Amino acid sequence: MAQYKLVEKHTIEHHNEYYEVRVTQSDDQSKSLFFTTNEENLEEVAAAIVAEHLPGSKHWTVIPHRKDS
Repeated sequence: MAQYKLVEKHTIEHHNEYYEVRVTQSDDQSKSLFFTTNEENLEEVAAAIVAEHLPGSKHWTVIPHRKDS
């Protein structure tokens, strides 16, 4: 089971490294969820997040975000 923690967009500045899973459906209503994880397989973690929190979403991508020092 994938280990992750969803974070709110307004709190992401408190994390050194976080990821975004963005639904890339064909409509104009793209949705994003932000998360932190220690897992190496980001695609697996993102798939678990989409399945649990965005069911029915078929097209999505993972975007890594890192704070610059």
